[in-house]
Amino acid sequence: MALAIAAGALAFSLLALSLFSVIPAKAAVNAAADSAAIAAAESASASSVAQACAIADQAASLNRATLLRCEVAGGEATVTVGRQILETTFSVTARAAVPRPEATAANGAIPAADLVLVSYPGVRESPAVYLRADAAAALLQLLEAYHAQTDDYLPVDEGYRSLEDQHRLFDQYGWPRAAIPGTSNHGEGIAVDFVNPPVVRGATSHSWLAANAARFGFSPLTDPDEPWHWDYTR
Repeated sequence: MALAIAAGALAFSLLALSLFSVIPAKAAVNAAADSAAIAAAESASASSVAQACAIADQAASLNRATLLRCEVAGGEATVTVGRQILETTFSVTARAAVPRPEATAANGAIPAADLVLVSYPGVRESPAVYLRADAAAALLQLLEAYHAQTDDYLPVDEGYRSLEDQHRLFDQYGWPRAAIPGTSNHGEGIAVDFVNPPVVRGATSHSWLAANAARFGFSPLTDPDEPWHWDYTR
């Protein structure tokens, strides 16, 4: 009787161990499928379907899963990933879609007469930085306030960006790292990049902007997360 009880207890322990191993592993497969689907959808929004599925394969591998199927159509990605757990292979299918913003004709095509040169220490001189008039005035106030409080200068590397330049960046980085041509806030003359060196999280310059930029009408870009990119939103 004691031997039977011990055997039963051992079997129950092994079953419990298997369950505790399988449950989190299945959750990991679900997460891998979601990650691969989102990666494919984001990539397909900016490049070819073939590249989108390659990106999905990388995302699945990073999550210790195997991409079994990948289809992209109509802006939606459908992927299936699999992973072997104990003696069983589990597969999960996930779908994701990323809407693309609509381009506007004026974005990146603002006449030079409607832009204002931003001239201040730390602002790039060649090629020069231009912004919409109200954004330029607000930026100058921000730069002066930063210098008065820190005795340093913020590095402004870019403001208005033409449609041609946005196409060049988009071809190089893809979306969402680079905005779809015709949709960038740089093309509206209201975006500023604080780079060379770039403003990064943890830096004094970023902390100052986070605490003070809103007073001058500037908000950070968080999707995608670029600590050096701020938009004039008034």
